[in-house]
Amino acid sequence: MASEHTRPASSLVGSTSQVVRSLEDIPDPIAQARIREILWHPASLGFLVCGSRATGWALPDADTDGFWYVTPAHYRSLSLEETQIRIFAEGEFPKRMVADVSVFSDEAFEEQLRSPLDIDHWPYLDAVVLADSDGRLADWRRRIAAFPEESFRERAIHKFLQLVIAFHYATMDDVRGYTVDRQLNLHRAALAGVHLWFTLRRRWAPPLKWWTREVERLEIRPDSRAVLEGAIVNPTIETLTHLRDHLKTEARYAGVAEIDDVLREFFKSLLPENRAAVYRNSHL
Repeated sequence: MASEHTRPASSLVGSTSQVVRSLEDIPDPIAQARIREILWHPASLGFLVCGSRATGWALPDADTDGFWYVTPAHYRSLSLEETQIRIFAEGEFPKRMVADVSVFSDEAFEEQLRSPLDIDHWPYLDAVVLADSDGRLADWRRRIAAFPEESFRERAIHKFLQLVIAFHYATMDDVRGYTVDRQLNLHRAALAGVHLWFTLRRRWAPPLKWWTREVERLEIRPDSRAVLEGAIVNPTIETLTHLRDHLKTEARYAGVAEIDDVLREFFKSLLPENRAAVYRNSHL
């Protein structure tokens, strides 16, 4: 995987919007004014923008996604509805949301830091801190965005096991004539392959609505893209065989030699002391 590189998200051909780097860059005046207003709250500790306004991938009428960082006491005082601030354009029908702000405290960030879900980490890769009273928000952003290098090998092995097991089930279903079951497992194997590819890049997988933009900025090799997208668009025994073999080679190249004895790794995954890691790494 070493021959693949990363470009800034906003440098991609087809990027459609200016990256928000300050409050003044928030394009909708109602959203900008409301965010300025909440930052005056005495419990406010900071604010960051994430999502398409932070990557430069926003369409002209896209909303602005952000996280408002507040004191633990204020966070605990909020109702469920108050932890989400949705800001709408005035006088439009149907209603159009111009900003979507989640309210977070240290407790919420701690949970995201521990989370095994890519969706809890990927938004922080490009997030832009617009306000930070004491530097803690920038530190949270950095820590949550960081890929867990210490568990890279374990994570890659478990993702590969998911691919292999789902593909094995698909081949069994194919022999037995269970068409629906086969396709379910082929789709699952393809999805495991997608997550494995990002893991081998030491990256969190994005929300998959951003697949094309993300792999292009990571400068995916043409052969890898052809194999992955072949399995995604047309999941068959043949395309998944290519995907399994291609990613096995990529894993070896990334230094994960354990995948050459996949049966041993499967047996290891069943040991009680390894189950917690399997649970962490099995989310697709």
